[in-house]
Amino acid sequence: MRRTLVCSIGLLCTTLLFPAGARAQTDWPKYEAQAAELLQQYFRIDTSNPPGNEKHAAEFFCALFAKEGIECQIFEIAPGRANAYARLKGDGSKRPIILLNHTDVVNADPKLWSVPPFSAEIRDGAMYGRGAQDMKSEGMLQAMVMVALKRENVKLTRDVIFLAVADEEANTLGTEWMIKNKRELVAGAEFLINEGGENLIQSNGAVPFWGVNVAEKAPYWLRLTAHGKAGHGSVPRADSAPHRLARALARVVDYETPLHVTPLSQQIFCDMAQVQFPSEKERFCNMEASLRDEAFRKRVSENPDWAFLLRNTISLTVLKGGPQTNVIPAEAIAELDVRLLPGEEPQKFLEEIKKVVADDTIKIEPISTIRTPNESPVDTELWRAFAEVVGRYFPRTVVSPRLTSGYTESQIYRQLGIHSYGFCPFVSTREEADTPHGTDERILIKEFQGGLRVLFDVLTRVAGR
Repeated sequence: MRRTLVCSIGLLCTTLLFPAGARAQTDWPKYEAQAAELLQQYFRIDTSNPPGNEKHAAEFFCALFAKEGIECQIFEIAPGRANAYARLKGDGSKRPIILLNHTDVVNADPKLWSVPPFSAEIRDGAMYGRGAQDMKSEGMLQAMVMVALKRENVKLTRDVIFLAVADEEANTLGTEWMIKNKRELVAGAEFLINEGGENLIQSNGAVPFWGVNVAEKAPYWLRLTAHGKAGHGSVPRADSAPHRLARALARVVDYETPLHVTPLSQQIFCDMAQVQFPSEKERFCNMEASLRDEAFRKRVSENPDWAFLLRNTISLTVLKGGPQTNVIPAEAIAELDVRLLPGEEPQKFLEEIKKVVADDTIKIEPISTIRTPNESPVDTELWRAFAEVVGRYFPRTVVSPRLTSGYTESQIYRQLGIHSYGFCPFVSTREEADTPHGTDERILIKEFQGGLRVLFDVLTRVAGR
């Protein structure tokens, strides 16, 4: 989700060629001003999930599109909850591209914020609001690109689809509903742009990497349940449910899952080394061999930003026992947040964990939807568009694929044969990038506005005639 120094964008834009299909007299400052004004309105729509109330956001987008003569449909998927769907027609010579965003946001505690979370207050050039980074800003840019394509009368080779879905933060209800009930409106697309990526400005103004998510680790949440005889807490039992579960969990949290270098993780490390560790490029570009060195293996394993790229991860997140301190409960439960690498088989991992637990009396069961990890290629027309456009605006930035530890709905759309990427057209400082789901979530308005032309150029490259 990011861009580079704001002044650089402004200076470069005066010398760049105009994108295919756009008029030379395109009034970008006018588009950028309108985008910021609309973003402020969008931030003020409270779509905290739960309960969601995303229908208000769907109506907001469809009202915008209606003014521009762009047909937009609202699909109510539950009371007060809805998706928005708009489509610009191309000549059909190429398959469609989808601009996907979600309209719901996580809850925000006003007592912890310096401004009301849905006020869209502007301070020191930053607009504050829940969803500023995840992902109302990008959704607004996608909508404005639809408007710009229509106003500028850009001739399209492929349909451009805007899809704003509800309930991404909790249960993926919006996307699941579309695929079940309106599959014909999304199936057949070739490409999809979703949230993701990371484009951070360093203190010197440089943007070393423009990360584009091509894969996500798959959630595979597990529940461990132990049963035993209930009793009084004053008479300990070695085989009580909590004791047996605690011993099993000790083995699980101490277990190091095997390191596995995938082609994607190898490319990520190699790209990273080119910029950050040029003297160690050979080592990072040959991870299989380098990990045989104990010191290097330890260095990688102890870096949380690196280790998750090379192994399935396990986090103990939930513990449940008795309601009273002096009662030994008959049941004890723990839940594990497991994330699997692309290419991993969930059932195989389950058997692995059963061996680690080493207690057949403890029930181990998946509690999340099982999704096989998948990824999108980096040799596509859209990927080349990313590289070309970013390279024009930020010639010293390396466009690199990313594997995210979190989950996005791109994984669902890949199952339909759609190459799906997490691409954010604007940059952020580390301070802003750390605010999603946190306190005082915000975005610099100049960063947001600069992303409009980046995304527009990507669309005209991949869909314009």
